Amino acid sequence: MKVNLLILLIVFSLESCLGRTDKKLISNWNTHPIPTNPDSLRKYGFSFHEWAVYKKNDSVFVVDKKELPSPQLPFQIKVKKADSRDFGGRASILKVEDGYLVGFYRGEWGGALYWVSSDGKNYYKISNHAIVQFINRGGKQYAIEGLAHLGTSEGSIIEIYKPNDKWAVREHLKLPTAPKAIALDHQDNFIIITSKSLLKVGRNAQIFFLVDKGLWYAALYPNSMVIRNNNIYAGMRAGVYHYDLGTGKDSWLLPY
Repeated sequence: MKVNLLILLIVFSLESCLGRTDKKLISNWNTHPIPTNPDSLRKYGFSFHEWAVYKKNDSVFVVDKKELPSPQLPFQIKVKKADSRDFGGRASILKVEDGYLVGFYRGEWGGALYWVSSDGKNYYKISNHAIVQFINRGGKQYAIEGLAHLGTSEGSIIEIYKPNDKWAVREHLKLPTAPKAIALDHQDNFIIITSKSLLKVGRNAQIFFLVDKGLWYAALYPNSMVIRNNNIYAGMRAGVYHYDLGTGKDSWLLPY
């Protein structure tokens, strides 16, 4: 009995290890047509799986969102009591020449953007923006910010710049709906997935709708996005959305 139990444990361990490696490579997932049936979309909306995508060694991987490690600063910050409410929620970190930009997103409870020195001993608040993600383009720092909640969906791209001794923000572009993830295509256009749409934003801040109303609208909650070889992959509830920037065709990727 003990021997059989040991064999079962070994088999389970091997399956778990395989699940943590091969099955996370997006090329192992199966391609399906975009679902349009309301019952299918409803089923996906009730899925327990929240998939996130990331790129490593020029390959695209997918992982349960809960397994994604949270970004961490290389030190502990001694936060003042007055700022403790701001330092909560989902954090984003961007290294800059004089330290770090740190953004916080707390959903309907707001967010904040801070600068932190390279040693963590000094910091100051830049703005009250609910930072979703940072991105660097052409040596300039940007972030997407906003919120979709209770029928409201709004947000923007902001530029974070340093006019004098301190960092500041200015609006680069107002977005039609709340942004969820951002990446750069091979021409340095911003590609943004929002709560409703897939957008391309040109260098002149002009918005192009790649997809006006995606299958994820109001139910599948995109959380991450990467671009590889002109292909967009967006992690969300139940599956991964794929869009080919060259052909304009899209598909729905599932692990089965």
